[in-house]
Amino acid sequence: MSPHIKWLEQIRVKTSPLKNGNLPVRGFRCCYRDFLYTPRHAELMHLRRKESIQLSARFAALFVLVLMFAAPFWDGSFAADMWFSQTSIMRLLVAGVALAVVLNRAVSARWNRRTPYLSMVMLIIAASLLCGFGSHDVLASDRMQTTNSVLVLGLVVMIAIMPVTLAEAALLAFPLVGLLLVGGQSGLSTGAIPLEMLLTVLLPLALFSALVQLYRTIAAAHEIAIDPLTGCYTRAFGMEMIRVSFDGALRKNVPYTVAFIDLDDFKQINDRYGHDYGDRILGEVGGNLVQRFRRSDLVVRWGGEEFLILLPELDSVKATEVLERVMAPGLAQLEDGQVQKASVGLSERIEDAISLPQNLIDLADQRMYEAKKRSDHDDMIAKGYSGQKSPARTKIPGAAKSKSADQAAN
Repeated sequence: MSPHIKWLEQIRVKTSPLKNGNLPVRGFRCCYRDFLYTPRHAELMHLRRKESIQLSARFAALFVLVLMFAAPFWDGSFAADMWFSQTSIMRLLVAGVALAVVLNRAVSARWNRRTPYLSMVMLIIAASLLCGFGSHDVLASDRMQTTNSVLVLGLVVMIAIMPVTLAEAALLAFPLVGLLLVGGQSGLSTGAIPLEMLLTVLLPLALFSALVQLYRTIAAAHEIAIDPLTGCYTRAFGMEMIRVSFDGALRKNVPYTVAFIDLDDFKQINDRYGHDYGDRILGEVGGNLVQRFRRSDLVVRWGGEEFLILLPELDSVKATEVLERVMAPGLAQLEDGQVQKASVGLSERIEDAISLPQNLIDLADQRMYEAKKRSDHDDMIAKGYSGQKSPARTKIPGAAKSKSADQAAN
């Protein structure tokens, strides 16, 4: 199963067809495993977390640089006999790491994408080494050791605002735990600040706070990503995921199919039974679409009674087979005993020679309207599938190859 979608499955709204006309009850659910490790998170979610973590790391690095620049004026480490001391050498190392983080040169771009917290880990390791070596520096004054303690505590506070998982938090805390263990064995000179006692209290609180930040990030993503009426993804979230997943299909050179679905005669349903009834039908349609497609597919409410289905790594033939199974039973039960029908259009990036995701959507939309125009109404009721006169002789619009589809979409 694709890790790009997996995390949102745990917060997806459950939808069940209701017969009493009431809207389905929906709620936000977040699985405990979402707090453990990153592969559960969608790529888009990972990108947003990465931005937040990297921004926090840069603020932390800026704090380190300011402190390293201002500290000598307070603790007297400008003295000539301190230039080659352990404390001064380690402070230069810490400042160098902080400068690299601020300039985004601490780690390579590849590692930055995969492990955005690595810059913060480097800062914490450097600060822990400074505090450890500085505590055994015979030339260091109490003020210098106090400065080193302030540096460590400042980085602990920065951990608290980062939306990291439990596994990432453990990596961030590991150097600090090591510092506490070293202090327990040989003792630490921390100046006027009881660093060991404060770390014992503040570090767990910072880690719990980081998990709360992660929960808030997931909850905010839920508000953006999930349509409260249908339980499908919203158009804004769908557009972002289309760009991300389409670029992934280009890199891997794999098929990528889009299906555009429009409910038939929905305006007449609203006019005849009212908008509350229409909302119930939309909720039932959304719930059925979510349940019938693969967990790796994306079901997006595009607007009104229109839905967009993203089918990664499926060519048009396999996508046609999937849609036939999904649409055959109908998308919702109507008052008159009939089923809700829909018109469908398909487009696939390789067969239709499309290089832009928006063109792929436009072509599927165009083919959906073509299917709606030529659909046979009696056969739609019998088959529950707009434009599907006979499975043996009629294909879903878009199943055949299209030449120069990029131009056609425009």
